[in-house]
Amino acid sequence: MDYELYHDESQAGGFWHGMLLVPVPFRSLLIADLERARANTRYRYALSFKNVRGKGRKYDCAAAWVQLGVAAMRSRTKERAYHVFLGRRRGQRQAEYVPISYRVGAKFILFCERDRLAEMSGHPNHASKIETTFRMGFKGGLHFLGTEDDPIRIERLHFDGHEHLQRRVDRNRAVDRITGLRGYCEISERHDLIDDRSSDHRKTDSQSYDDCQLLQLTDLLVGCFRTAIQGEGRALRRSLARPVRELLLRYQQGYARMQNSRWFRSFCMSQCYLEHGTWKFDTLECRTMQSHVQLALPLGEQTALP
Repeated sequence: MDYELYHDESQAGGFWHGMLLVPVPFRSLLIADLERARANTRYRYALSFKNVRGKGRKYDCAAAWVQLGVAAMRSRTKERAYHVFLGRRRGQRQAEYVPISYRVGAKFILFCERDRLAEMSGHPNHASKIETTFRMGFKGGLHFLGTEDDPIRIERLHFDGHEHLQRRVDRNRAVDRITGLRGYCEISERHDLIDDRSSDHRKTDSQSYDDCQLLQLTDLLVGCFRTAIQGEGRALRRSLARPVRELLLRYQQGYARMQNSRWFRSFCMSQCYLEHGTWKFDTLECRTMQSHVQLALPLGEQTALP
Protein backbone atom coordinates (compact mmCIF):
# COMPACT_ATOMS: atom_id res chain seq x y z
CA MET A 1 0.00 0.00 0.00
CA ASP A 2 1.21 3.51 -0.83
CA TYR A 3 1.17 6.03 2.01
CA GLU A 4 1.90 9.71 2.44
CA LEU A 5 3.54 10.59 5.75
CA TYR A 6 2.74 13.76 7.73
CA HIS A 7 5.13 14.86 10.47
CA ASP A 8 4.82 17.26 13.36
CA GLU A 9 6.58 17.64 16.69
CA SER A 10 6.19 18.81 20.27
CA GLN A 11 8.82 19.84 22.81
CA ALA A 12 6.83 19.50 26.03
CA GLY A 13 8.52 17.04 28.39
CA GLY A 14 10.76 15.62 25.68
CA PHE A 15 11.14 15.98 21.93
CA TRP A 16 8.17 14.21 20.38
CA HIS A 17 7.93 13.17 16.75
CA GLY A 18 4.47 12.36 15.45
CA MET A 19 4.08 10.72 12.04
CA LEU A 20 0.68 10.08 10.50
CA LEU A 21 0.74 7.61 7.60
CA VAL A 22 -2.31 7.99 5.36
CA PRO A 23 -3.01 5.42 2.60
CA VAL A 24 -3.14 7.21 -0.73
CA PRO A 25 -6.24 5.33 -2.05
CA PHE A 26 -8.34 6.28 1.00
CA ARG A 27 -6.93 9.72 1.75
CA SER A 28 -9.93 11.51 0.22
CA LEU A 29 -12.37 9.75 2.61
CA LEU A 30 -10.63 11.21 5.65
CA ILE A 31 -10.25 14.67 4.12
CA ALA A 32 -13.95 14.77 3.21
CA ASP A 33 -14.98 14.20 6.83
CA LEU A 34 -12.44 16.71 8.12
CA GLU A 35 -14.15 19.18 5.80
CA ARG A 36 -17.57 18.17 7.11
CA ALA A 37 -16.39 19.05 10.61
CA ARG A 38 -15.11 22.41 9.39
CA ALA A 39 -18.44 23.12 7.71
CA ASN A 40 -20.46 22.08 10.79
CA THR A 41 -18.38 24.26 13.13
CA ARG A 42 -17.81 27.08 10.61
CA TYR A 43 -14.15 27.12 11.62
CA ARG A 44 -11.83 27.80 8.69
CA TYR A 45 -8.55 28.76 10.35
CA ALA A 46 -5.50 26.57 10.96
CA LEU A 47 -5.83 24.13 13.87
CA SER A 48 -3.12 23.55 16.45
CA PHE A 49 -3.29 21.66 19.75
CA LYS A 50 -1.51 24.37 21.75
CA ASN A 51 -3.89 27.05 20.48
CA VAL A 52 -7.07 25.35 21.71
CA ARG A 53 -7.70 27.43 24.83
CA GLY A 54 -11.44 27.47 25.35
CA LYS A 55 -14.76 25.97 24.34
CA GLY A 56 -16.31 27.14 21.13
CA ARG A 57 -16.04 26.55 17.39
CA LYS A 58 -12.29 25.92 17.47
CA TYR A 59 -12.61 23.36 20.27
CA ASP A 60 -15.53 21.60 18.56
CA CYS A 61 -13.65 21.40 15.26
CA ALA A 62 -10.48 20.10 16.97
CA ALA A 63 -12.48 17.56 19.01
CA ALA A 64 -14.18 16.28 15.86
CA TRP A 65 -10.84 15.98 14.08
CA VAL A 66 -9.23 14.01 16.91
CA GLN A 67 -12.12 11.53 16.86
CA LEU A 68 -11.84 11.28 13.08
CA GLY A 69 -8.11 10.67 13.42
CA VAL A 70 -8.69 7.82 15.87
CA ALA A 71 -11.42 6.39 13.63
CA ALA A 72 -9.10 6.59 10.62
CA MET A 73 -6.50 4.48 12.42
CA ARG A 74 -8.73 1.42 12.59
CA SER A 75 -6.96 -1.42 10.78
CA ARG A 76 -10.25 -3.30 10.48
CA THR A 77 -13.89 -2.44 11.09
CA LYS A 78 -15.26 -5.85 12.20
CA GLU A 79 -18.42 -4.65 10.42
CA ARG A 80 -19.06 -2.22 13.25
CA ALA A 81 -19.47 1.52 12.78
CA TYR A 82 -17.41 3.91 14.90
CA HIS A 83 -19.47 6.87 16.10
CA VAL A 84 -17.80 10.27 16.06
CA PHE A 85 -18.70 13.86 16.83
CA LEU A 86 -18.54 15.93 13.65
CA GLY A 87 -19.00 19.33 15.25
CA ARG A 88 -22.78 19.56 15.17
CA ARG A 89 -24.74 20.21 18.37
CA ARG A 90 -28.42 20.47 19.20
CA GLY A 91 -30.53 21.70 22.08
CA GLN A 92 -28.49 22.44 25.19
CA ARG A 93 -25.18 22.03 23.37
CA GLN A 94 -25.77 18.26 23.15
CA ALA A 95 -23.29 16.73 20.73
CA GLU A 96 -24.53 14.70 17.78
CA TYR A 97 -22.60 11.56 16.83
CA VAL A 98 -22.57 9.98 13.38
CA PRO A 99 -21.41 6.49 12.39
CA ILE A 100 -18.21 6.04 10.40
CA SER A 101 -18.35 2.67 8.66
CA TYR A 102 -15.56 3.01 6.10
CA ARG A 103 -11.94 2.06 6.81
CA VAL A 104 -9.04 4.39 6.03
CA GLY A 105 -6.28 2.26 7.59
CA ALA A 106 -4.05 5.16 8.67
CA LYS A 107 -1.11 4.49 10.99
CA PHE A 108 0.58 6.64 13.61
CA ILE A 109 4.16 6.61 14.89
CA LEU A 110 4.99 8.40 18.15
CA PHE A 111 8.69 8.67 18.98
CA CYS A 112 10.10 10.66 21.89
CA GLU A 113 13.70 11.70 22.54
CA ARG A 114 13.55 11.93 26.32
CA ASP A 115 16.11 14.70 26.87
CA ARG A 116 14.85 17.12 24.23
CA LEU A 117 17.97 16.54 22.08
CA ALA A 118 20.17 18.24 24.71
CA GLU A 119 22.57 15.28 25.08
CA MET A 120 23.19 14.89 21.35
CA SER A 121 26.68 16.07 20.40
CA GLY A 122 28.63 16.09 17.15
CA HIS A 123 25.77 17.54 15.12
CA PRO A 124 26.25 20.72 13.10
CA ASN A 125 22.98 22.31 14.22
CA HIS A 126 19.64 21.75 15.96
CA ALA A 127 17.91 20.80 12.71
CA SER A 128 20.27 17.88 12.18
CA LYS A 129 19.33 16.49 15.62
CA ILE A 130 15.67 16.62 14.66
CA GLU A 131 16.36 14.86 11.36
CA THR A 132 18.47 12.17 13.02
CA THR A 133 15.86 11.29 15.64
CA PHE A 134 13.13 11.44 13.01
CA ARG A 135 15.07 8.84 11.01
CA MET A 136 15.31 6.56 14.05
CA GLY A 137 11.60 6.71 14.83
CA PHE A 138 10.63 6.48 11.17
CA LYS A 139 12.57 3.28 10.54
CA GLY A 140 11.47 1.57 13.76
CA GLY A 141 7.85 2.55 13.16
CA LEU A 142 7.83 1.20 9.60
CA HIS A 143 9.29 -2.11 10.79
CA PHE A 144 6.70 -2.47 13.54
CA LEU A 145 3.61 -1.38 11.63
CA GLY A 146 4.26 -3.15 8.34
CA THR A 147 4.36 -6.88 7.57
CA GLU A 148 5.05 -9.09 4.58
CA ASP A 149 1.29 -9.31 4.06
CA ASP A 150 0.77 -5.58 4.67
CA PRO A 151 3.75 -3.77 3.12
CA ILE A 152 4.29 -0.03 3.46
CA ARG A 153 5.56 2.16 0.63
CA ILE A 154 6.07 5.83 1.48
CA GLU A 155 5.20 7.93 -1.53
CA ARG A 156 5.79 11.39 0.01
CA LEU A 157 6.91 13.00 3.27
CA HIS A 158 5.30 16.20 4.55
CA PHE A 159 6.96 18.25 7.30
CA ASP A 160 5.26 21.11 9.11
CA GLY A 161 7.23 24.01 7.64
CA HIS A 162 10.96 24.53 7.57
CA GLU A 163 11.14 27.99 9.16
CA HIS A 164 11.80 26.68 12.68
CA LEU A 165 14.70 24.62 11.30
CA GLN A 166 16.21 27.79 9.77
CA ARG A 167 16.84 25.76 6.60
CA ARG A 168 15.11 23.20 4.39
CA VAL A 169 14.81 19.58 5.55
CA ASP A 170 17.96 17.63 4.65
CA ARG A 171 16.79 14.58 2.71
CA ASN A 172 20.14 12.85 3.11
CA ARG A 173 20.10 13.00 6.91
CA ALA A 174 16.37 12.36 7.33
CA VAL A 175 15.90 9.57 4.77
CA ASP A 176 18.87 8.58 2.62
CA ARG A 177 20.98 7.43 5.59
CA ILE A 178 18.42 4.79 6.54
CA THR A 179 20.02 1.35 6.18
CA GLY A 180 18.74 -2.18 6.73
CA LEU A 181 15.15 -1.38 5.82
CA ARG A 182 13.13 -4.58 5.76
CA GLY A 183 11.74 -5.95 2.52
CA TYR A 184 8.16 -4.97 3.29
CA CYS A 185 9.13 -1.30 3.70
CA GLU A 186 9.96 1.01 0.80
CA ILE A 187 10.52 4.74 0.34
CA SER A 188 9.96 6.39 -3.02
CA GLU A 189 13.01 7.78 -4.79
CA ARG A 190 11.10 10.62 -6.45
CA HIS A 191 13.02 13.91 -6.56
CA ASP A 192 10.23 15.81 -4.75
CA LEU A 193 9.87 13.26 -1.94
CA ILE A 194 9.86 15.91 0.81
CA ASP A 195 7.50 18.88 1.07
CA ASP A 196 8.42 21.17 3.95
CA ARG A 197 6.36 24.24 3.16
CA SER A 198 3.94 25.76 5.68
CA SER A 199 0.96 23.78 7.01
CA ASP A 200 -1.18 26.94 7.32
CA HIS A 201 -3.49 26.87 4.31
CA ARG A 202 -4.05 30.62 4.57
CA LYS A 203 -0.46 31.35 3.55
CA THR A 204 0.48 31.78 -0.08
CA ASP A 205 3.58 29.55 0.31
CA SER A 206 1.76 26.68 2.02
CA GLN A 207 1.47 23.08 0.91
CA SER A 208 -1.71 22.03 -0.89
CA TYR A 209 -4.92 22.60 1.04
CA ASP A 210 -5.49 18.86 1.63
CA ASP A 211 -1.92 18.32 2.82
CA CYS A 212 -2.27 21.26 5.20
CA GLN A 213 -5.36 19.67 6.73
CA LEU A 214 -3.55 16.38 7.35
CA LEU A 215 -0.54 18.19 8.84
CA GLN A 216 -2.88 20.03 11.21
CA LEU A 217 -4.51 16.72 12.14
CA THR A 218 -1.04 15.34 12.91
CA ASP A 219 -0.39 18.31 15.20
CA LEU A 220 -3.57 17.52 17.13
CA LEU A 221 -2.74 13.82 17.41
CA VAL A 222 0.80 14.48 18.69
CA GLY A 223 -0.60 16.79 21.36
CA CYS A 224 -3.31 14.33 22.35
CA PHE A 225 -0.98 11.33 22.57
CA ARG A 226 1.51 13.34 24.63
CA THR A 227 -1.20 14.63 26.95
CA ALA A 228 -2.72 11.17 27.40
CA ILE A 229 0.69 9.71 28.22
CA GLN A 230 1.88 12.49 30.53
CA GLY A 231 -1.45 13.10 32.23
CA GLU A 232 -0.71 16.80 32.42
CA GLY A 233 -2.07 19.99 30.98
CA ARG A 234 -5.29 21.93 31.27
CA ALA A 235 -8.56 20.08 31.74
CA LEU A 236 -9.68 21.34 28.33
CA ARG A 237 -6.78 19.65 26.59
CA ARG A 238 -7.17 16.46 28.61
CA SER A 239 -10.78 16.45 27.43
CA LEU A 240 -9.63 16.88 23.84
CA ALA A 241 -7.27 13.91 24.29
CA ARG A 242 -9.90 11.56 25.73
CA PRO A 243 -10.37 9.45 22.54
CA VAL A 244 -6.61 8.81 22.47
CA ARG A 245 -6.53 7.97 26.17
CA GLU A 246 -9.27 5.39 25.62
CA LEU A 247 -7.17 3.90 22.83
CA LEU A 248 -4.15 3.69 25.14
CA LEU A 249 -6.20 1.96 27.81
CA ARG A 250 -6.87 -0.81 25.29
CA TYR A 251 -3.20 -0.88 24.33
CA GLN A 252 -2.13 -1.18 27.94
CA GLN A 253 -4.03 -4.45 28.30
CA GLY A 254 -1.31 -6.13 26.26
CA TYR A 255 -0.42 -7.51 22.86
CA ALA A 256 -3.00 -10.32 23.02
CA ARG A 257 -5.75 -7.77 23.61
CA MET A 258 -4.56 -5.60 20.74
CA GLN A 259 -4.49 -8.57 18.34
CA ASN A 260 -8.27 -8.67 18.63
CA SER A 261 -8.64 -4.90 18.46
CA ARG A 262 -9.83 -2.84 15.53
CA TRP A 263 -6.61 -0.84 16.05
CA PHE A 264 -4.16 -3.76 15.75
CA ARG A 265 -0.88 -2.55 14.22
CA SER A 266 -2.35 0.92 13.83
CA PHE A 267 0.11 2.83 16.00
CA CYS A 268 3.37 2.42 17.86
CA MET A 269 5.07 4.39 20.62
CA SER A 270 8.68 4.42 21.73
CA GLN A 271 11.20 6.51 23.59
CA CYS A 272 14.97 6.89 23.28
CA TYR A 273 17.79 8.58 25.15
CA LEU A 274 21.57 8.66 25.18
CA GLU A 275 23.49 6.97 27.97
CA HIS A 276 27.29 7.20 27.89
CA GLY A 277 27.12 7.87 24.16
CA THR A 278 24.92 4.87 23.36
CA TRP A 279 21.31 5.03 22.31
CA LYS A 280 18.89 3.31 24.68
CA PHE A 281 15.24 2.55 24.08
CA ASP A 282 12.81 2.46 26.96
CA THR A 283 9.15 2.37 27.92
CA LEU A 284 6.85 5.37 27.81
CA GLU A 285 5.35 5.83 31.25
CA CYS A 286 1.67 6.76 31.25
CA ARG A 287 1.12 8.87 34.33
CA THR A 288 -2.65 8.69 33.93
CA MET A 289 -2.63 4.88 34.30
CA GLN A 290 -1.50 2.40 36.91
CA SER A 291 1.40 0.87 34.96
CA HIS A 292 3.48 1.52 31.86
CA VAL A 293 2.73 1.58 28.17
CA GLN A 294 5.31 -0.82 26.75
CA LEU A 295 7.83 0.05 24.10
CA ALA A 296 6.50 -0.78 20.67
CA LEU A 297 9.72 -1.38 18.76
CA PRO A 298 10.20 -4.78 17.12
CA LEU A 299 12.49 -7.27 18.80
CA GLY A 300 16.09 -6.80 17.74
CA GLU A 301 15.86 -3.03 17.22
CA GLN A 302 15.83 -1.95 20.84
CA THR A 303 19.60 -1.39 20.88
CA ALA A 304 20.01 -0.38 17.25
CA LEU A 305 21.98 2.75 16.49
CA PRO A 306 20.52 5.23 14.01
